Amino acid sequence: MLCNMFRSLLALSPDDVLPSVYLCTNKIAADHENVELNIGGSLVTSALEEACGTSRSKIREMYSELGDLGDVAQACRQTQKLLAPPSPLLIKDVFSALQKISVQTGSGSTVRKKSLILNLMRSCREKEMKFLVRTLVRNLRIGAMMKTVLPALAQAVVINSSYNFNNEGRVENMKDKLQRHSAAVVEAYNVLPNLDLVVPSLMDKGVGFSSSTLAMVPGIPIKPMLAKITNGVQQALKLFENKAFTCEYKYDGQRAQIHKLVDGSLRVFSRNGDESTSRFPDLINIVNASCKPDAETFILDAEVVAVDRNNGHKLMSFQELSSRGRGGRDTSITLDSIKVNICVFVFDIMFANGKQLLGFPLRQRRKYLKDMFYVEKLGYFEYAKEITIEADDACLTSEATLAKISCFLENSFQSSCEGIMVKSLDVDAGYSPSKRTDTWLKVKRDYMEGLNDSLDLVPIGAWHGNGRKAGWYSPFLMACYNPETEDFQSVCRVMSGFSDSFYTEMKGFFSGDKILSRKPPYYKTSEMPDMWFSPELVWEIRGADFTVSPVHQAAVGLVHPSRGISIRFPRYIRTVADRKPDECSTAEDIAAMFRSQTRKMDVAPEN
Repeated sequence: MLCNMFRSLLALSPDDVLPSVYLCTNKIAADHENVELNIGGSLVTSALEEACGTSRSKIREMYSELGDLGDVAQACRQTQKLLAPPSPLLIKDVFSALQKISVQTGSGSTVRKKSLILNLMRSCREKEMKFLVRTLVRNLRIGAMMKTVLPALAQAVVINSSYNFNNEGRVENMKDKLQRHSAAVVEAYNVLPNLDLVVPSLMDKGVGFSSSTLAMVPGIPIKPMLAKITNGVQQALKLFENKAFTCEYKYDGQRAQIHKLVDGSLRVFSRNGDESTSRFPDLINIVNASCKPDAETFILDAEVVAVDRNNGHKLMSFQELSSRGRGGRDTSITLDSIKVNICVFVFDIMFANGKQLLGFPLRQRRKYLKDMFYVEKLGYFEYAKEITIEADDACLTSEATLAKISCFLENSFQSSCEGIMVKSLDVDAGYSPSKRTDTWLKVKRDYMEGLNDSLDLVPIGAWHGNGRKAGWYSPFLMACYNPETEDFQSVCRVMSGFSDSFYTEMKGFFSGDKILSRKPPYYKTSEMPDMWFSPELVWEIRGADFTVSPVHQAAVGLVHPSRGISIRFPRYIRTVADRKPDECSTAEDIAAMFRSQTRKMDVAPEN
């Protein structure tokens, strides 16, 4: 369906292709540009009242019944009588209006935003209204993600360019071409996640487009490489048997991608590509002081960790780092206001002085990294602490190797780290943006036997607290995300690990538009909390182990045909500020962790 739409646009209206990709993926700009519509449901409802002549009470009643503001908008438009059909709503006009909405700030901005929304609504026909409203509230739900939209466009480009396909008569040849082109455009986007550059290049190069067509650009964050979990040192060693590998401390901080641009400026990006330069003026000073004069441009992968320089440069927890001010598009943190110091632990380099290093093995990338910087400065700029295991020593029968890694792991815990990373040095040791591979593994201390890692989950509902917790929300209903179906699937209730101040903060946070009048159709659970929340936050949750559940729907069908997966004895660890709700742990993540847990379960379906 998407491919056919793009084929039509390529043939009839090529200028609309780029705006269409943005609209299909519910974006109006690249992630790193931090552009938001900043529109609440109340503003959309107010515009809907005026555009359709429907009272707010009627809209609330319909929303309680339908559970989707887009469906409500469509129903309102269907019952509205118009003297004449509205003029056609053009793709470019919708995209242009959304961009105008995003830049409205200051006095009178709400009125100006509403006026722009009204103009769009008055031009809508029935289903257009539904998807416009969903776009405005950032909940499009058409099953289109970047990893499906870009391949659809790539395939449209190939098909439209293959005029002699019927003469060739080789379906398999075309199938191979479509797969290669789809993979190429996704790989290119992972390296350069900017549709303004990728889409025009794809359209221009056509079937000649490849993943190497576009090069990395300092200032545009690449998608970070990810790690798989392991059950412990022995499993990691088994996967790297007879291959040289390295172990690094896994720090309890915030991942940061640090860019030096051609103009000499530095920019910092979070794990999900949001710019956070304004939050870390001290980081800018630290990196500037550490890099050599001939380090003209670079892209680093690093961890920013809170440090107590008055106590032997002791590393502090992520919670301490989170207490720093956040800054924003219009506000920066000043050096004088900083109360929590940081140390920058660099562990990789992906770009150096105009050269892309993604295909280089880690051992070689490390050499580039250390050539770009002066020696470490304790508590300010350090390389991730590491040890190297050469191929001859990488075997399960080597007690010395097992002891060396186990000692290194224990030392990481003593240094207030989460555990260690185990990475290939030479074989398949390139940097793979956005990919989770066996060449990067993480080994963390078990919270209890069985569960080898924490989960990043989204609170989607809560019950009213009782007893001492009366007046607060407790427990919270937590969910993972299934990107294939765009559903949030419940995993567990959580009611431990919270402070009283956190309960108070969440009571204030989950209010107004963040409280839903009914369970949305894209929440999958048999639980019935007192309140349903819109997906806003991501929390790190740990527990004892996994179990199958008739109530929770996480990974339903992936491990058991009719039951989901839940966590026993879950507890809150921290808020994950640099992840968006749809970037939380996925159903597939949970299924993989269930299969790898040390306590095995019989999950055969009942007769």
